[in-house]
Amino acid sequence: MRKNQQSSKSLRFYVSVLMVLVVLFGVPASAISTRVVLAQAITPTGNLVTYLPLITTEQPVPIGPIGGTFTSFAIDPGQNDNIYAGHFGSGVYKTFDQGTTWYRKSLGLGNLVIQSLATHPTNSSIVFAGTYGGGIYRSTNAGESWQASSGGVLNNHIIYDIEIDQVNPRRIFVVSRISGSLVGYLSRSMDGGITWSILLTGDSFPTPDYFYDVDIDPNNSNIIYLTAHEHGFFTSVNGGLSFSAINNGVTDLSARSFAIDNDYGGLVYGGVWHGDGVYRTWNGGLSWLKNSIGLPLGVRISRLYLDPFGRLQKRLFSCTYGNGLYSSDDFATSWISRGLAGQGIYDFVIADGSPQRWYAATENNGIFRSSSYGSNWNSIMANLRLTDITSLVELPGDPNELAGAVYGQGVFRISASGENWESMNEGLTNLDVVSIAVANNALYAIGRGWMSVWDGEVWQAIELPEADLKAVDAGINWVRERVLLPDEAFEMITGSKVQPTGVVWQDGQLILRTVGAGVWVQQANGWKHVALTTTEEIELSNTGLERLPVALEKSNLGELTFATSTSDSCLQAVSEQTRIWITRDCGENWTAHSLDWTVQALAFDPLNADILLVGTRESGAFKIHIP
Repeated sequence: MRKNQQSSKSLRFYVSVLMVLVVLFGVPASAISTRVVLAQAITPTGNLVTYLPLITTEQPVPIGPIGGTFTSFAIDPGQNDNIYAGHFGSGVYKTFDQGTTWYRKSLGLGNLVIQSLATHPTNSSIVFAGTYGGGIYRSTNAGESWQASSGGVLNNHIIYDIEIDQVNPRRIFVVSRISGSLVGYLSRSMDGGITWSILLTGDSFPTPDYFYDVDIDPNNSNIIYLTAHEHGFFTSVNGGLSFSAINNGVTDLSARSFAIDNDYGGLVYGGVWHGDGVYRTWNGGLSWLKNSIGLPLGVRISRLYLDPFGRLQKRLFSCTYGNGLYSSDDFATSWISRGLAGQGIYDFVIADGSPQRWYAATENNGIFRSSSYGSNWNSIMANLRLTDITSLVELPGDPNELAGAVYGQGVFRISASGENWESMNEGLTNLDVVSIAVANNALYAIGRGWMSVWDGEVWQAIELPEADLKAVDAGINWVRERVLLPDEAFEMITGSKVQPTGVVWQDGQLILRTVGAGVWVQQANGWKHVALTTTEEIELSNTGLERLPVALEKSNLGELTFATSTSDSCLQAVSEQTRIWITRDCGENWTAHSLDWTVQALAFDPLNADILLVGTRESGAFKIHIP
């Protein structure tokens, strides 16, 4: 009780000081950047103890490379320069100036992993956001706040697509599935998204399946088009009450996307995932012809898009997964590259009626804009650093620099204070870096089924041990948390290599942690499997921490990251999801700092122990000043 009283007095003191500053100097409260956060911990006796607040002298400073995975766009029907963008991890963003400046609009979103967006065709205030596993949300004030709109039907669904009837906007179609299940759902609302009814499920096929895209024919709203993951293209002529397959001429049934031309009745394009590219029909799907001349061999189509501002011969765009953007000006007869080579593009839009101004949402690398018909592209993320920072470690051989891993962008050399990030990917063939670590004074990088070591100039591959991946699901559940890959993309995980998650150096041995395959120790003649199912002891023994915060149970150690100052071994930090614990006396006393992001990497500035670099899963890296 006495400690609680002292803490309360301390908090009142700090607040009083701030108020005095306001009165004496006229400093508005909004201009004071000091953030006061009450830190709490559970003592062994179960009593709640309130510690002194951890006060930062300034708001966290964003650092690191620009990027992040964006999945979807939506356009304000009243002002086409106002664009919504869905981020896979931190919610919805909006721009009012053609993408030059972005503002976060995520208030009320219970799930920040955005999969799809849609706007009301005539009412700029109404916007829908589909999440990955959290159902659907609706905004009635142009994105300023959001409310759950799943109607008790779509609560935990992955919302792949939202289609609003342009004639009757109260009629809305949604395709979805539940994470971990292959059974998809087609649902419909007749009251603007308040209530929903399921029209079709994917268990009606010979094998369970799910849907990616649903489209309403702009010339006849009773005609509905639907793509099934492994069963091709479908249509309904009665508003979605029943469907029939329309796959005559289609040899690749991995249907992914539709594009419907409203100027030519029956002209429909279909994109597939397993390599055939694009199909075209002139008769509403009675017969199809593959039209992929000019597209890369084995191309994966993630979305098709028709230029809404074109005239009779509309330009058709293909967003590809890993091959950039392509377009056709001759009804998909031939294709040409429009840039962004190597990018995984999830959405594309021409927003303001200017035919030369294009926008692309990509995996890992943020949003790009072209003002020259795709001949040149520029990142328009401004100061939004929404990348997935997986690791921060001291760089071997240079005590004044750090190394950081950014999922999808590789490994970076980081200067003191975290201001400059320089790519160091020479020899690294896979940029999906899950973790980096220092072991035996060497820097190691690991990813899904691969491992490399930095020799000072280039990365060298290391042969991994083999394991029976059938028993451990090939790291699928683990991968799904990090990257926006559809389930069929997991087929690219081949072979029998283990899926590493971390590497440490202990007792003169290189120890590898894996997904489901336990722990492995590197020996002269290869790898030896260690009979451990968890790695909590290994992880804890390499932290240098004598004591952990009492609120952190040992069962949570797999979710923790640790950092120790090079100049003060007793200055240490531990992160637990959205909290950072700080100790200056080797664990005797701790203070906590609550953040808005999921923390998965920590490192102290080697030149200033009062600066902590924080890497997050969804919002990039930040620099925080600690007391």
